[in-house]
Amino acid sequence: MQTTVQPEAPTASPAPREQSISVTLTAEVMVDLDDGRPTLVAATESNLGDLRETSPARLRAMVADARAQLDAIERLARECEARDTLRAIIAEHSLNLYEDDLSDLPDVARTFACFAMRHKDGRTIVVVPAGQDPIERVNAVAELVNDLQAQAEVQA
Repeated sequence: MQTTVQPEAPTASPAPREQSISVTLTAEVMVDLDDGRPTLVAATESNLGDLRETSPARLRAMVADARAQLDAIERLARECEARDTLRAIIAEHSLNLYEDDLSDLPDVARTFACFAMRHKDGRTIVVVPAGQDPIERVNAVAELVNDLQAQAEVQA
């Protein structure tokens, strides 16, 4: 089964599926009003509803969890950037991008990045596997375009 993705102008685009990732971490050293002892407290809710005394080890674990969430947020940004960059490459080089479902060829699907072919009408068609990671896809297509340009320069 093949689906065609038509070239578009490079514009911001919504992610193919909606995702929401948020991270909140508040840490504070509070002074106990009764005995003057400093107390480490932390919360992961934005309204501080779960603010409670914690240990340094637990706070470090909370920081690690928050860092993992931040990494996931950064990944979302990289994926959106990759999709927008791919649209720009497709538009700039007048490519036609086809997604090919390779589920019936699992060995090929695992190793296949992309390939290009020239249609008899002069169009350059780039074939990519369906479901490919957007970052992997834009990198593969950019490398392919660079190779095609290098070949054209050698032939000229």
